[in-house]
Amino acid sequence: MATLVECEAYARGKGADIPFCMGVVFRLKSIGITHEQILCSAILSQTKSTFDELFERFGRDVAVMATSIMRDNTKPKKKQEESYVEQIQQAPWESVLIKLCEISANLKVIKESELSKNKRRKLLKQNIHYLNVLKKNIAENQDKALGLAKLLDGANETIMHFGHRPIKFE
Repeated sequence: MATLVECEAYARGKGADIPFCMGVVFRLKSIGITHEQILCSAILSQTKSTFDELFERFGRDVAVMATSIMRDNTKPKKKQEESYVEQIQQAPWESVLIKLCEISANLKVIKESELSKNKRRKLLKQNIHYLNVLKKNIAENQDKALGLAKLLDGANETIMHFGHRPIKFE
């Protein structure tokens, strides 16, 4: 079974943003997720590795969790977004949790960074879109992670900070 140290080293070698990866892992831990394979998948989902690369090195479960929330950069941009939305809707619950923590980390970056208004608006809109895409799955599985409500409240707080309506996960 893969360890966080191994996955972090692998991600570093692939040029992943390690502080961002560890922010996602921190959020997963804060909602009660301690399973090493889920935490490893969170790091590896930022590597742009293929399923086969991850499967060979870290096993099937980690490869499935990580790649189910990774974009297929081989497709044209418009097709890529359409297939990505469909993909994250069908992702396993563990991957959805990783994606939620990734969105939470992105929202923190958006709120605290010196991004231009246009870049901030674009990133905020994209993250709100993904939360809405995952809303049904979240509503059906909210009771599976103890701290999930707090994470969602934090996301809504940031969304409202920028003048958007909160997302209801019921």
